[in-house]
Order: sequence, then structure tokens, then C-alpha cells
Amino acid sequence: MPRRPSPKRPSPRQSPRFSGLVRLVPVLHGSLTGLRNLGIGLALIGSVSFLPESLVQNWPEHGQRAIQITRDIRTLLLDVVRDTAAGVGSWLADLDGVDIPELVRVVAEQVPGWLPRDLWPFELPGASNTDQTGIALNFSAARTALYDTIYSGHRVTFYCGCRYDRNGRTDLEGCGLGTLKGSIRAQRVEAEHVFPASQFGNFRRCWREPAAFAKCRNDGGNTLSGRACCERVDPTFVTAHNDLHNLVPAVGAINAARSNFNWSELRSGQRLGDCAIGFDPVLRRVQPPDAVRGEIARTMFYMRDTYGFRLSRQDEKLYAVWNNADPPDAWEIERNRRIRRVQGKGNRYVEDYRTL
Repeated sequence: MPRRPSPKRPSPRQSPRFSGLVRLVPVLHGSLTGLRNLGIGLALIGSVSFLPESLVQNWPEHGQRAIQITRDIRTLLLDVVRDTAAGVGSWLADLDGVDIPELVRVVAEQVPGWLPRDLWPFELPGASNTDQTGIALNFSAARTALYDTIYSGHRVTFYCGCRYDRNGRTDLEGCGLGTLKGSIRAQRVEAEHVFPASQFGNFRRCWREPAAFAKCRNDGGNTLSGRACCERVDPTFVTAHNDLHNLVPAVGAINAARSNFNWSELRSGQRLGDCAIGFDPVLRRVQPPDAVRGEIARTMFYMRDTYGFRLSRQDEKLYAVWNNADPPDAWEIERNRRIRRVQGKGNRYVEDYRTL
């Protein structure tokens, strides 16, 4: 007699929680796949951004712009990593028994061996190591010294050659910036950092987390900006921030347009009036006039040597070209002499000039 097939057992009923997890699996799978693809894409972008300049410079203009964009993306990604690391460091700092400074020191000694030199975050030396006892203790005093002592008898803005009076009012018509006459900021002169303050302040905790410092609150209890906080609590930052070698008088509108963009040579860009300085807000790059490129290069090298700031290999090559093409003129030599007299240290790239 043939064997009757046994009836199928009903499948066990899944709990609502288990069913929810089952439905979540495809979502997680899709998310992980997306993250994987994003990581691959970012890795490819990062690889392309390291193409040597000698290879890229012969490419069509749109190709060179694409490479510049990949380098900006690379910088942005590094900033994200640094922000994350800063947050983790702050959290670890609250743990008992963890020597955070020692941990950071050990990691710092190991990382430069594999992180590209132009991307490794620098650390400012102590103020006592700069051999400049005459640096102003606040930015207001540094501005006063810049205008009244260093540029005494030479009231001419750095980039555009605009004359200004003792009250800081600029003659815009006389330097090709008459179209900016309606701008309040264009009518005044400002102290501009050749090496942007944000590029070295951004690595200081006072700049990133001013709320963590009790002294970084105003009388109303509001938190100060990162720059203002560092000026109040970080003597090392103050030393670099107020160094007269890195300060020049500039038309306020030019200072605003420059922002904290890096120096570069551009094939296209925006200009303000007839001043020969170009801006590319997309690439975040600025091309200075030919007449001041050597001064900028020697200032950037001075700040690198004095404070340990990092310059990319590409920037070092560019500044060497600018240094060689535009040797120090009589005013740059006199300016350096005046700063040495105030601060106690000159810029050796001016005093002992040579081609690089």
C-alpha cells in the first residue's frame, strides 16, 4: 500500500520584531553598498589629486580645473577626518587615567611616515622658540605698529598700490578701484595675513572649540569666535597671528575677496576693478599681481621655517619660481629692516636673498 505523504507543517509565525529585522536587511545592504561605492569613488579622486604638476600642466584647461577640484575635495575630506579626530580627542580627554598628550605625541611621531607631507597638520612651536620678543601681545597693537611704524612714510596698500591717509581711508580712484567707491569696506585699509590665520588657527582647540574655554565668553555670556578665543587664551597662536612679517596693509574689499584662499596661478578668474589680482571662488585660489609675488613667496617660506607650517610640494615649487622671478626691491628690504628692529628677527629670504 503506497505511503501517504505527510501533511506540510505550517511555518512558524514570525514575531513582529523578527519581521522588522528581515525587512531592514535590504536597506542595510543597500546602504553598505552605497558606502562602499562612495569609498571607492573618493579613493579614486584622492589618487588623481596626487598627479604630479609636471604631468598636469600640459593638459587642457578643463582637465587642469578638474585636477584642482580633486585636490580641494582631498583637503575637504582631510578636514572632516580632523574634525572627527578632534571630537574623539575631546571625549577621551574626559576619561580618567588616559594621558592624552602622550598619546598624541606617540601618534604624531608615527603618522608622518605614511601621511603625505603636504597634508600632515603642523603644530605651532612655543612662543619662546621664535626668538622674537617684540611681537605685539594683541592684534590691535600689531595693526598700530604695522601702520604707524613699519609703513610710516610708505602708505601704499600691498596688492593694488592704493594710497591711504593716516586715518586709513584709501584713494580708490588712484589705483583703478573707482568702481568700489560705494563699498564702505573698500574705502578703508585693513591688516591682511599673507599666510591666512585660519589655516594655522584651525588646528588649535581654542579655534575649533571656543565654548570649551571659560575665558572665551564675553560680558553677556556669549561664546567668542575661534579667532578671538585663541587671541585670549593661546600665546603661541598670538605669536604667529601678530607677526609683522606676515601682515600687510590691504584694501578692505580685496582682503574680503581673498578670504583664506591659497595662492596660485590662474587661467581665469574674477577681478575687482583694474587691480591685477585675480580670484577663483570655486577653486578657492587667488593669483597675486606680478609685482608682489616674490614678497609673498618669501613670506610663506619665512612662516614655514619659523612656525613649522606645512607647504605642499606644489606650493614650494611655485613660490620658488615667484622668488626667483621677483627679487627683493628697496622697499621690501627696508620693510624687513624695520620689522627686525621691532621684533628682533628678520626674514632670511630677504636678508640673504638667493635664487631657489
